[in-house]
Amino acid sequence: MYQSLVQMEENMNVIGIVNRKGGVGKTTTAKNLAYSLILENKKVLLLDFDPQCNSTKGLASRKFNKTVSNVLKNEKIERCIYNTRYGIDIIPGDLYLASESIEKNILRNQLQLLNTQYDYIIIDTSPYFNELTAEILLVSDLIIIPTEIEVDSLDAMTTTINELNYLCGGQITFKLLFTKVESLKTIENDIEELDTIYVDHRFQTYIRYHKYAVQRARKYHQPLAKRYKMANVTKDYKALAKEIIKEGI
Repeated sequence: MYQSLVQMEENMNVIGIVNRKGGVGKTTTAKNLAYSLILENKKVLLLDFDPQCNSTKGLASRKFNKTVSNVLKNEKIERCIYNTRYGIDIIPGDLYLASESIEKNILRNQLQLLNTQYDYIIIDTSPYFNELTAEILLVSDLIIIPTEIEVDSLDAMTTTINELNYLCGGQITFKLLFTKVESLKTIENDIEELDTIYVDHRFQTYIRYHKYAVQRARKYHQPLAKRYKMANVTKDYKALAKEIIKEGI
């Protein structure tokens, strides 16, 4: 169990996107938050640590010679970074990532080599908690927990928070991001109840539901703001980026 988090370079903010439950919008958040930060003139690197590689597929259709597995094998991290046509730099995912053994502190040591090259590093993660998850928590300045407001997702959210606190000895900064929201009116009572516990641990921004836009953007390997600029879900991710910048995260 890690007792404390390690501070990364002061002006390089590392954000992990974490939830034990799949299908809550982790990858959608990782990809579109990254691009929304690009639109705010921030330099962004996206690491795809989900073996499904959906963040990678969501931004590019090509194959890559280097992946996050090469980073974990201590290959020079700069050689594993690829540019995308959207301005987001990525270290692609790897289908065989789940079988990799993890050297303690490897991710921290690798990311520190980037020094001041990026304003934000966004890390997409697997729903499975393991040694790699602990390494990601170790380097993250903020953990975003995307969650739907429905029973199964809220149960998974609670489990995720408990496990994050266990792995980090209670020294973890996290914020809840409500996703797939049909309308604010439908979740007002639920938010009021959650605020009795998590009022200081949630974003004011919430992500409205637009299944068609999300699926089509994924099909064409594009961020939402590139293909559906006026969609509410696009506006919400832009608002999330602004909220993160404003709070100095």
